[in-house]
Amino acid sequence: MALERGDTVWIPCEVTQRVFPDERNVRIDLPDGHWDGVVDVRQLREEVLDGRTAIRATVVETSTRALKARLPGQTTRRQFIDIPV
Repeated sequence: MALERGDTVWIPCEVTQRVFPDERNVRIDLPDGHWDGVVDVRQLREEVLDGRTAIRATVVETSTRALKARLPGQTTRRQFIDIPV
């Protein structure tokens, strides 16, 4: 099944606890660096305090080599990431 614009995907990530119980720090390691952000726990596959899980992302563009996905939450970098297929 090919992914299309608007599809939801789960991106593996590392989370750490924050002061507010409904938020987590999220880090995604990518081939070109990493993405760091703060997300609501409802955007995570499992509501863990610390450790590995996955974050919900929305596909915005696809190609034969990669897909571009929009991430939820707040970040100082970028809301979109490129993921090799």
